[in-house]
Amino acid sequence: MSCNLPFFVKNYFEFMDEHKNKFCKWQWKLREQVINAFENEDLYADTQLAIKYFGLSKYLGIKTFEWQEFLLGLHLCVFKKIDNYPRWHEAIVLMGRGNGKDGTISLQALALASPYNTIKEYDIDICAYNEDQAKRPVNDIITAFEQNPNKFKKFFYWTKESVRGLKRNTYIKGHTNNAKGKDGLRSGCVIFNEYHTYENYANVDVFTTGLGKKQHPRMTIYTTNGNVVDGPLDELIEEGKRVLNGEQADNGTLYFFCMLNKKEDVHNEDNWYMANPSLFYLPNLLTEIRKEYKIWS
Repeated sequence: MSCNLPFFVKNYFEFMDEHKNKFCKWQWKLREQVINAFENEDLYADTQLAIKYFGLSKYLGIKTFEWQEFLLGLHLCVFKKIDNYPRWHEAIVLMGRGNGKDGTISLQALALASPYNTIKEYDIDICAYNEDQAKRPVNDIITAFEQNPNKFKKFFYWTKESVRGLKRNTYIKGHTNNAKGKDGLRSGCVIFNEYHTYENYANVDVFTTGLGKKQHPRMTIYTTNGNVVDGPLDELIEEGKRVLNGEQADNGTLYFFCMLNKKEDVHNEDNWYMANPSLFYLPNLLTEIRKEYKIWS
C-alpha cells in the first residue's frame, strides 16, 4: 500500500483481515474508499490527538475496540491539508443493538469537550427522540466524574443536566425531540442517538441549523434500524449505499454500516458479527442475541 495509513486505520484493517467472513460487504466497500482517500487526497491524520482522545476512555471505564478507534479517528482526527477542515465531518453509524453505542457517544463527547480540542465554546449537543436516549451518554460521563471528583474538577464542571469543559467553555448537553428553545444552539458537534425514531426532518433540522457557527462543525448519527418506514433513516441508508457502491461522492460523510448482507444471513450466528462488531469482545451480548433469535425464530 503506497499511502501511510494512521494506526487506527491499520489496526482495524488488520482486524478485518483476521476475520474476513465476519464483516459485511459495506465495511469492505468503506475500506476501499478510505484507502482511496489517503492515496489520492492531500490529508493528514493527527495521531497524537487520536491517542489523547482514545486515552480518555479509561476515565469512562471502557476499553476501545478497533471499530471505535477507526470511526472516531477518521471522524475527529483526519483533516484536509488545504484548509485543515475535517475530511469526514459527518458520520452515519448503523449497527445492531448492544455494540456500545452510548459508550462511544460518551467518549466522542468527552474528547471534544476536553482541553485536547483547541476550539473554544465547541458545544456538543446529544439529541434523541426520548429523554433517556438523549441524557444517558451525559449521565455516564457525570457518573464517571463523580467516582473521583477531585481528579476532574480542575478540567470540568458538571451538574445533573450538563458537563462543561472549563478551559474552552464547552458544554455537553442532552436534548429531547421537543424543538422548543433550540434556536439558540451554538453546536460544534451534533450527535443523534437512535436516529431511526425520527419520522421527518422537522426536529432534525432544528438541531442542525446551528452548525457552522464554530470551526470544524460535525454531525454524527448513531442508530440501530427501526420500524419507521420511508423516514429520514431509510433515506440516509439508501444514500450511503449509493456512496459505498461508488455511484456518488461522499461529500465528507463517513458511512459506517454494519449489517447483514442479506436477510437469510440471520440464521447463521457467524454472520451476526457483521451487524455487531463488538461481539468479538462481548460474550454476554452473544448469549442475549441467541436468546432473542430463539424467540424470534
